[in-house]
Amino acid sequence: MKGKLDERKVAELKEKKEKGLNLVILISISELTELEGTDSAHRYENIRMLTEAGVPAIAYIRPMMPPFNTSEEVIGKIFSQLKEAGCTSAVASGFRGDEALVERLSPDERVQWAMRVKVMPGEIFKRIKKYAEANNIQLFTRTACAVSAATGGERTYNPYYNSPNLVKCTELNCPIQDTCAPLSEPKEGSLELIKRLGFDVEFVPSANGKACGVSGEDRLRCPSCCTTCYFSSNIPHLLVRGNVNLGDLAFIRFTTGMMAMQPGRNDDGSKEIGKITFPDYPEIDNAQALNSWWPLSRNIEKCFGCKYCIVSEYYNETKKNTDVGFPPSELVDRMFAKNKK
Repeated sequence: MKGKLDERKVAELKEKKEKGLNLVILISISELTELEGTDSAHRYENIRMLTEAGVPAIAYIRPMMPPFNTSEEVIGKIFSQLKEAGCTSAVASGFRGDEALVERLSPDERVQWAMRVKVMPGEIFKRIKKYAEANNIQLFTRTACAVSAATGGERTYNPYYNSPNLVKCTELNCPIQDTCAPLSEPKEGSLELIKRLGFDVEFVPSANGKACGVSGEDRLRCPSCCTTCYFSSNIPHLLVRGNVNLGDLAFIRFTTGMMAMQPGRNDDGSKEIGKITFPDYPEIDNAQALNSWWPLSRNIEKCFGCKYCIVSEYYNETKKNTDVGFPPSELVDRMFAKNKK
């Protein structure tokens, strides 16, 4: 989030957490005031208030865009202020966009970009890592890893345990690396739900092959999406047949806790890549999933109009604010909506 929290909202979040909600707040930190249309000072204050209230808050240091916010001075300032606010965890990532967006922003030649993958120059990562260590802040390269650690999880929500070089587990001394491993079988009852929804899925318990050796430096050379990697036959996984996209595969993994894959199923560039299509329930048509996220947006009027936003590059050609998704808890109710009538 980029907005400003007040004591009332923080108290509300604290209450929800104390009632059992597995809650974590991601606070955007970038020092890109001119590109974002909102100040940065209140974001550090957000982290301070949340931390003091016992609500996990992770600094979302992104996008890192040379030359706007990647100098020694700016990065040093960011981490110094995070430490002062009581921050203990941060995620850092690069810039994502297409040629038109890069041209509109006119960053210098060191910017590395890709529409679907956030890329950060190695020199910038080293600088961020240096200041994170100096300020005793645990750094992560992936949100899923940071959220898992912040909420007491044993493994990352995304299957990055199979690509340790990519997420730099050892280099960053990830606090959950000793327990982060794939499940040996799907979560109880999850496979039955997936099949009830109409997906053709086979559980493959055998393990053949090697762990992924891809690193952040050569990530773009691999055609497969990391979170639905069809090269990961070395770990227990789910083989999905039929006409599915990455959204379907992400939903299946999100639900079962296991890598779901389909050989050759890559990001085809479609703006509907994250849309979930339930084969036996086509009337449920407002669900999306990417990585381990089930998008649900109701606070759309709070958009700041950031100049680097890529929403319009996906599915929102009208550029008008619209609701996105529905609560996962409503899925089963929607499956039996006809019976209720």
